[in-house]
This record gives sequence, structure tokens and C-alpha cells, in this order.
Amino acid sequence: MRWHLLGERRALSLFMLGLSTTIFLLVALSMGGAWARCFYALAGVYGVGFFALAAGWFWARWYVMGISASGLTMAILGLVTAGWNIGLAIWGGVHLAIWAPLLGEGQADHYENRPEWRERYGIDEYGVLRIKRAVKGAATALPTLVFYALAPREGQALGLALVAVAAVGFYGLVRMRFWGVAMLMVSTVWTAVSMASDVATRSDWMPMTGGHLGLTAIGLIALGALIVAVSPFVVPAYRFLRSRP
Repeated sequence: MRWHLLGERRALSLFMLGLSTTIFLLVALSMGGAWARCFYALAGVYGVGFFALAAGWFWARWYVMGISASGLTMAILGLVTAGWNIGLAIWGGVHLAIWAPLLGEGQADHYENRPEWRERYGIDEYGVLRIKRAVKGAATALPTLVFYALAPREGQALGLALVAVAAVGFYGLVRMRFWGVAMLMVSTVWTAVSMASDVATRSDWMPMTGGHLGLTAIGLIALGALIVAVSPFVVPAYRFLRSRP
């Protein structure tokens, strides 16, 4: 089914992405301190989505729908565990207004269904599905990974490095480079190890403690999305490494 008003719907998604990016920047400028890094990084994540969607890059729709899914998931979990909260409801509504206008094959034709990028990289339909799953998974992971890794705590420099590795890995992924997938795999393992350490040493980070969505729960969302992103490449990567002399 092909919906109408394709350009107007893209404009709505772009408007909400631009609004989110601006709000994150303003919050970062007003807060300062340790939280500023978190909100600057979030502004970067959403700013990339705005630019990619406006530029018509083939992976843009997948990416934007991924970060929208992340926001919706956090809002729904927060409302379920903490009860009604107007801030969470607005957060979810904003991401719904980003995600819903991009549905439909008409929007896909403007992005990932274009044949030129498939011909450039020599990718068949199965390869397209793998890239789609990886891009959506990585995009879903990035906002929650930013929250988890850059929330004020000891060792924040390591958290910044983790976010940087994931971001560079995503860049390599959309450039169809093996090192991009490898870096996403590193960030997946790193996140799992970090979470295991936090759960073992900090009981106040357990998920849903006191009716709130704790940082461990946010980290679980990021870890699950990263696993989804890298899982299509685990077997091909293993075969590639086995074939090396």
C-alpha cells in the first residue's frame, strides 16, 4: 500500500528530528558538567538522522526509524514501570511523530529501494536485509548507549570511548566496510562486560528499582539492539577469518 503526501510526511519527521536536536543542544548548553556530554552526544545522534533523511541517503529511513524505536521503547517502559508521566508521554509522542510518517513503500522508494546503491556495492536482496537489520539495530542502540555510557559516574572517559567505538562502527557499516562490523562487535562485547560489572558492584543500578527505569534497564535495551545489529554478520565474519591464511 502506497500512502500519499510523501513529501509532507518526510517534512514532519524532519521537523521533529530538528526540534529534538535543538532541544538536546539547548539542554547541554544550560546544564554543563558531566551531563552535557550526554546531551551533546544525543544531539549528534539525532542531528545525523536529520541530515541523512534530508540528504536522501539510502540508509537514512532505517536509521531514523531505529532511533525512533529506541525513544518509543524507553517511553513505554518508563510509563509501565513508573506510571503516568507527562514528560515520558511527550517523549514517546515525539518519537511516534518521527517514526509513523516514514512508513510505507512510497517512502522506502525514496531511500533504500533505489537501485544505484545496491549496484555500487554489489549487494543482493539477502544482503540488503542484513544491512537493514544491522542499521536499524545499531540506530536503536545509539541513544540508549549514550544514556548508559555517558550518565555521570566514575570512569566516564571509558563510556565516551565506548560511544565513539559504536559510532565509528556504524559509519563503517553504512560504508560497507568489514572493520565497521568488527567495531560494532567490539562495542557489543564491551557493553555486556560493562553491564556485568555494574550489576555485580552497584545494586542501585538494577533495572526498575523503586518503580523507575534504571540505567541497567537502559543498558539492556542498548545491548539487545547491538546484538540484533551484529548477529547477521557473526557467521560470515567467522567464515572470513577462517579463510585467512
